[in-house]
Amino acid sequence: MNNETVKNRILEKCLDLERFSKELSHVLPKTVEEYKKSDILIKSTVERRLQLISDTEIDILAILYKELNMKVVGEDISLIAAFSEIFKEKINKKVRELRDMRNKLIYEYKSAQFDEEVFKIATENLDEKDIISEIKHSIAAK
Repeated sequence: MNNETVKNRILEKCLDLERFSKELSHVLPKTVEEYKKSDILIKSTVERRLQLISDTEIDILAILYKELNMKVVGEDISLIAAFSEIFKEKINKKVRELRDMRNKLIYEYKSAQFDEEVFKIATENLDEKDIISEIKHSIAAK
């Protein structure tokens, strides 16, 4: 795949990130108390958008990983760790925390503070501009 095709795929995925975070911002209640009282439709929508954001971030990292011919292989956490030298620590931490939440959602690891955790992660992912900026910077440098 040529560089331009790869960049276009990544940019399309960035548009998906923007869309998913915008959709999240439209449904996420303003406070954790409101979220805890929300009906199943709101909670399910928030949780699904978090999953989509996380999966899209991992898709982008996988494309970059392959394109940059990086030598680390493994699961999602290894893939995220491979970008610790490329992305700012704040970005890597945000991607890791979202991936952890995504896995809790998928495998239904629910604690007593589950709603609070979901709300916190959702609030942190209402705007993906910081991650998109890092991604665009990395493909521009390539």
